[in-house]
Amino acid sequence: MKQEDIGAFIRMMRKEKGMTQEQLAEMLGVSQRSVSRWENGKTMPDLSLYEPLCKALDVQVSELLYAKKMSDEEKTEHGEKTALSLLTTKSQLETFAIFTEVLIVVGIIISITLTKVLADTVPEMIITLVSGWFVWGIGLVLRVKIRKAILKLEES
Repeated sequence: MKQEDIGAFIRMMRKEKGMTQEQLAEMLGVSQRSVSRWENGKTMPDLSLYEPLCKALDVQVSELLYAKKMSDEEKTEHGEKTALSLLTTKSQLETFAIFTEVLIVVGIIISITLTKVLADTVPEMIITLVSGWFVWGIGLVLRVKIRKAILKLEES
């Protein structure tokens, strides 16, 4: 996925539709300068614009990302690769979610057990508790973020 190739593809499809940069920009709610930067390969469209851009150019997202018109067979092939990639990503996230659960348990163990066993003074108790809470908190935050990412993948 080369920025320059995608830009050239956007230009080609826009011209094929008989649109000016200004017309495409107006349809997408961006500036003409943004469209020019895309077409020159200097920047990429924001992800939120992919669907409306593809609709305006009458192409599929896979065609935009591969910067070429595709046959139905190629679209199916790329769709299957994308689906497999999503499944792999979901599997990796679920594996990482197990690690976050271990972090949560370790944080609880540090907070409760090690505070009683290792901490003799009040400052040592505070340090041990804060360390445990920190590990526990990191585990919880990561768990929430991973769960949101998994849900987002399942929606697509």
